[in-house]
Amino acid sequence: MSRIIRTVSLDRKSDEIAAKKPNFSRWVREQLVSQDESVQNSHVTLALYREKGICNPSSSPRCNICFPHGRPILSDIREYNSGRITSSELQDITKKKSLSQSLDKNLNKEKIPKDIENISIQKTGRKERKYLRRTLRYIWSFI
Repeated sequence: MSRIIRTVSLDRKSDEIAAKKPNFSRWVREQLVSQDESVQNSHVTLALYREKGICNPSSSPRCNICFPHGRPILSDIREYNSGRITSSELQDITKKKSLSQSLDKNLNKEKIPKDIENISIQKTGRKERKYLRRTLRYIWSFI
C-alpha cells in the first residue's frame, strides 16, 4: 500500500487524545473507513427513492444524499411513516435539530475561551513589562 501523507490541525485537547493512541495514523484510517461504511453517498434504497422521492430514513447505512444532516430521530420517522408529516418536513425537522445541536456545542465552546482570553491578556501584560524592563536595563547599561 502506498503512503499518502496528509496533515491534520489539532487543538490542545485533541492532541492530548491523539498522543494516547499507539498508532494514530492507523486509527484515523479505521475511523475513515468506518465513517464511509456508516454513511452511503448513493441512494441506499433506490426502489423506495424512485417511488417516494426519499430513501428509507431508518436504513443503515444512512443515505447521505437524502439525509445530509444526520439520521432523523425515531419519533420523527414514525410520524413520517404514519403519514402525518411529508418527506420534506422530515428533512427540515432533521436539519433544524442538527443545527440546534451544533449551535449548543458552539455556545458551550464559546463560554470557555472568554475566560481564557482574560487570562491570556493578564499574561501578555506581564510579558510586555518584561520586555520593557529588559529594554530599560539595556539602555541603563550604556549610561
